[in-house]
Amino acid sequence: MLSAIRSSLIKNKTLLVNAIAFQVVWFICVQGHNLLALLAAIVLLFIYKLTVNPSLKTWQALLTFSLIGYLGDGIIAMLFNVNYSATSDPLLSPIWLLALWLAFSTTLNHSMSWLFTSYYLTISIALLMVPLSYLAGITLSGSSFTHATGSILYWLFFISEGLWWAIVLLSYQKFNSSKKVKHD
Repeated sequence: MLSAIRSSLIKNKTLLVNAIAFQVVWFICVQGHNLLALLAAIVLLFIYKLTVNPSLKTWQALLTFSLIGYLGDGIIAMLFNVNYSATSDPLLSPIWLLALWLAFSTTLNHSMSWLFTSYYLTISIALLMVPLSYLAGITLSGSSFTHATGSILYWLFFISEGLWWAIVLLSYQKFNSSKKVKHD
């Protein structure tokens, strides 16, 4: 049994490196330090290049996904008055959030590709798990809401994020299948 586990780990080492690297970068990003987050994302992108060797088409898709996600998150944060500790500009989301989107984008065709096995799974994860991740990220980064915990606007923020993620992930899934952005 141990040899089967070992064999599976060796076979899936790229997926494991991808998942572990993302989790490390996620934790660094949500600490709210822009410079460390940016450095961590650059290291992750370098590791991604070495382990996956993505095509130019894949890099373009990941960058587009990251920028759209970052801008959408920024709009939602502005509408719901999220105060990011790492920025004094209420119109800009912090760099650590962009670094987080870049890091997440590297998982889409690899360690998180299971998200796209069914539309129902994609929507369920977006609506249920993403808001929990945001709650943890906001807490760990020292960010805050101007709305009271438990207020309708507090909950609408998390519902909006879940819906945003469902739209973004389903759009990526559709783009991925129509443009054949392969699992490099």
